[in-house]
Amino acid sequence: MQGNTAIAGTADAVSPPALQQGSTVFQKYTDEQVRQIEVSLEYPFAPTEIKWRVTNTTADRRRGQVIAYADPRAYTDRLNELFTVRGWTREYSVQVIQNFERRERANEGSTISGKIVVTCKLTIDGLGSHSGLGEEWADNENAGTSAEAQAFKRACSCFGLGRYLYDLDGIWVDLDERRQPVSKPRLPEWALPKRKPAGGTNAHGEANRNGCGQNGVAPADVTTLKARAKSLCEQVGLGLARSATKMIAATESPDKISDPAVLKALLAKLEDTLRGVERLRAATAVAGPTSFSQLCQQMNLAGDGLDDVPDRRTLRQLIEALENGADTASRQNGSGRSAHALRNGHDAAYGANGHGNERPSTSATRPTREEIKLLGATRGDLIREAQRVAKLRGIKVSAVVDRAAKGAFRFTNLQRLTLDDLPALKAAVEILRQVG
Repeated sequence: MQGNTAIAGTADAVSPPALQQGSTVFQKYTDEQVRQIEVSLEYPFAPTEIKWRVTNTTADRRRGQVIAYADPRAYTDRLNELFTVRGWTREYSVQVIQNFERRERANEGSTISGKIVVTCKLTIDGLGSHSGLGEEWADNENAGTSAEAQAFKRACSCFGLGRYLYDLDGIWVDLDERRQPVSKPRLPEWALPKRKPAGGTNAHGEANRNGCGQNGVAPADVTTLKARAKSLCEQVGLGLARSATKMIAATESPDKISDPAVLKALLAKLEDTLRGVERLRAATAVAGPTSFSQLCQQMNLAGDGLDDVPDRRTLRQLIEALENGADTASRQNGSGRSAHALRNGHDAAYGANGHGNERPSTSATRPTREEIKLLGATRGDLIREAQRVAKLRGIKVSAVVDRAAKGAFRFTNLQRLTLDDLPALKAAVEILRQVG
C-alpha cells in the first residue's frame, strides 16, 4: 500500500495564514448565520450545471439508466461565491491498494487489479471540516481524477452542498448509437432552483450571485410569509392558531419558523381554518349567540370566544352542532333560511370534510368519522416517518415528503388531502418505513 498527501485550496494552493492560525481574522457565525449558510449550500445547481451518466443499459443498448451529477467546478464555484477563495481549503490523501479482486460481469470471472482510494478533507472557516472517500480502479487512465472528484463531492455533501443529487433516482431514457441519452431527462421540481438567485452577500459580507434564501426564497419573501401567517393567526383565534402551528412546525409562533416550505404549509392550514371560522360565524348567526354560548358550556370550553376554540376538531364539532340545530329549528318554525343552505355554500370553500380545498370524495355519501380518523392517522404516520428520515439523512421534512409522494401530492397540500388520496399516503408511508 502506498500513501501520499497533498493540500489544495480552491486553486490547489496552501491554505492562507488566517486559516492556519485558527481563523483569527473571521469571527465565528451566529446560529442564524449558520442556518442561512446551510440554505445557500443546499440550494440546487442551475440545470445547465447538471450532467447525466449512463450506468445500465438494456440488452439491445437502446435504452439506458442515467444518473445526474455536477462537475466539481460547480461545487468549487459555490464555495468561492459563499466564502471567497480564502474561506475554505481541502486536503487530499491518496492510497493505492494492490492485488484487489475485480469481479467482471456475469460468466466473465474476475481479475486482479489495483484500486486508487482518495480521501478529501474539506474545511470551511468557521464551520469545521468533513471528509469524503473516492475510489477507482487503477487500470482506468483517469483513475486519480475520478477518485479525487468523487471524494471532494462527498465531502461537500456533508455540508449539504450537492447532497440532493444523491436522492435522485436513476431514469431510463432512449440512447443514441454512441450510448448517450437522445434527450436530456427532466429534473423533478424539487431538484430545480425555485428562482434565479438575487444579489446578496456571501458569508463574509461580500457581494455574490447567490443571495437566495431558504429553498430559493429570498429573506424578504420569508418575512412576507411570516407576516401573512401572523395575520391569519389573529383572524382564526389564539387556540386554533396555536394548534395549527404546533401541528405543522412543532412550535407555537410563526416567528420561530425559517423554512419557507413549512411557512407555506402553515399558511394553507390557517387559510383552511379561517374558512372554517367563517362557517362557524355563519352558523352562529343563524342559530343565535345564545345557542353558541350554551354549546361551548356543554363542551367544557374555557369560554365562548373564538380564542377559546382549542383545535380544528372542536371547531368542526361546533359547526356541525350549530348547523344541525339550526336545521331543526328551521323545520319546526317553517323558516325558509336554514344552516343547510349555509353549509352548502361553505362546503365548496371549506371542504365537505372540513379540510378545505379538497376534491370531492368519490363516495356518494359524506365520509364517516372512522374514515376521517384513518386519514388523519395516516397523515400523522407520514409526518413522523418523514421527520425520522429527515434527521437520518440531514434533509428537510418537506423534501422527504415530496420525494416519497412521487408526485401524487405535495407537502404544502398535505392538510388538504381527501380519502381519494389515502392510497398514495399509505404508499408514501411504506416507502419511508423502508428507509434505514
